[in-house]
Amino acid sequence: MVLTVASLRSGGLIASYQCQSACPHCLYRSGPGRSPDYIDQGTAAACFAKALSLGAATMHVGGGEPLADPLGLAGVLAAAAETGMAIEYVETSGSWFDDAAEAVELLSELRSMGLATLLVSISPMHNGFIPLRKTLGTLAAARAAGVAVFPWQEHFLQDLQVFDPDTPHSFAEYLHRFGANYPAAVLGRTWVHLGGRAFDLFAPVLGRRPVGAILAQASLDCRPELTDTGHFHMDLYGDYVPGLCSGLAWRVDDLGAPLDSERYPILTTLAESGIRGLYDYAASLEDYQARPEGYVNKCELCQDIRRHLSERGWFESNELSPPEFYASI
Repeated sequence: MVLTVASLRSGGLIASYQCQSACPHCLYRSGPGRSPDYIDQGTAAACFAKALSLGAATMHVGGGEPLADPLGLAGVLAAAAETGMAIEYVETSGSWFDDAAEAVELLSELRSMGLATLLVSISPMHNGFIPLRKTLGTLAAARAAGVAVFPWQEHFLQDLQVFDPDTPHSFAEYLHRFGANYPAAVLGRTWVHLGGRAFDLFAPVLGRRPVGAILAQASLDCRPELTDTGHFHMDLYGDYVPGLCSGLAWRVDDLGAPLDSERYPILTTLAESGIRGLYDYAASLEDYQARPEGYVNKCELCQDIRRHLSERGWFESNELSPPEFYASI
């Protein structure tokens, strides 16, 4: 059976992968070391138009940090208005916040361009880079500008308020304050997709298993994950991220039609024979060797195989994108 995404439900547009934060749970491994590239208005319009044609009536804008480039974000909002795509919210960590009056002025201007709701990230992971003062200031500025706020996750404020609000606090400080089981408590209080940097953050409480155990329990194919459109993403390079498989991509233009197995051998292998098929291929033909410490789950194994393939020159593949994702592992 061919791999096809024929319709889309709810998703977002990744405007940039650069971010002041390098949060230890970040699915896309965003951070200050990533390229400052920002989506242009034409690419945003093309992504919105394709999503609309496949049934997605609303999208959000994320990153990276979308507000790192306000003019770029204005272009995204203009592209949404041009195509008729409703923007559910724009995500921010608040890293850009400095002066309250300037923040209100900026958000007021963006509101006039179509910014209706601002999702403000609140977590111990973000607090490692973003002082609570900036988070609270962003929330207050949005309200003053007439922009609705979507605090995500507000319940973590009780943890953040234990520390000095004027400085960032590393996750190690949270472990020292709340105990070694704090990562497990975080997983119990909020949804975190295990991908990107999250494997390393949560491995101490989840554990890692040998590759043989991972393969023995893995599903026969990864089609359900690859075709899940409940929370899809498109990015600034015109790529569609299948499911939440960060570092894997197919061109937005190729959505709605069966994937060409010659252009997308990794994706089609995963769809047809799952992680076992990809592992067998990489081990037999690309000299891949599994890590002795093992893996949290099949997705971490997949990420490690793809990292190896990128180092072997597969970075030129349409599927292993963006290359910076793998360079940051």
